[in-house]
Amino acid sequence: MYYIKKKPVIIIDGTLYLYRSYFTFQYFKNDQENPYGAIYGMLKTIKNILVKYYNSKKIIIIFDSSKKTFRNKIFTEYKNNRPKMPNALYVQIQPLFHILKEIGIKTLSIPGIEADDIIGSFAHKVEKSGEQVLIVSHDKDMIQLVTNNINILNISNNEIITPKKIQEKYGIYPQEFIDLLALMGDKSDNIPGVPKIGIKTALFLLQKFSNIQNIYNNLEKVQLLSLRNAKNVSNQLKTYKNIAFLSYKLAQIKLDIPIYVNSNDIILKKICFEKLSSMIEKYNIKQKKYL
Repeated sequence: MYYIKKKPVIIIDGTLYLYRSYFTFQYFKNDQENPYGAIYGMLKTIKNILVKYYNSKKIIIIFDSSKKTFRNKIFTEYKNNRPKMPNALYVQIQPLFHILKEIGIKTLSIPGIEADDIIGSFAHKVEKSGEQVLIVSHDKDMIQLVTNNINILNISNNEIITPKKIQEKYGIYPQEFIDLLALMGDKSDNIPGVPKIGIKTALFLLQKFSNIQNIYNNLEKVQLLSLRNAKNVSNQLKTYKNIAFLSYKLAQIKLDIPIYVNSNDIILKKICFEKLSSMIEKYNIKQKKYL
């Protein structure tokens, strides 16, 4: 159980859990053979967060839009390794949004803006207002957002990610996780990174120099480090400098996206169980014990 002085503003990484729900419950179909596993999984996730864990009064679910983002413009291969959304998932999106709206849970997506950037900007905005934030996600990109007032919950293992835990595990600060991804790349998002530099080498460099800019400012010192193949590492960094800084831009979550929603706009007054029941009946969903 997670103990916190104030009830946090909960931000759910909706796109991540939408896909996770779909693949976990992809064989769930109603009497008309229409899939509803993604809807079921999302409602189950919300129930676990609100009831079992936190019972917070402020919650928002943030989704990607289908539009291309600035990252696609600066690197056309960004995320192009991901398959197209399955039709069986696509047909569940509007019913899910309808259900969430009816029961009073706010959602947000912005055309052309990635969900990560909306999450980061909204979390930053809420933190500046003096509130605490809990981001529900297991996407490693989110680690860079962690502060004393912004933590991450991975509901798969109930782990709460704090600055202390990141330092204990990686030996770097949360904001340096951008530099880590820039150096070693990220296959899931197709961020290239510097070839032949893995997580151990990247962490070693960051523990010595703190960030990617300092590494390049001290490039002549890299080959003198007590690091295996230090000379080769130095040559790789020199050769792929442009790729490293491009990868940094791709990995960095934006904190300055204009968000015209405040934490008071996402207060969950009370879930309307009658509407929930009617929605479950409307979409002929068999499992009825959600919330």
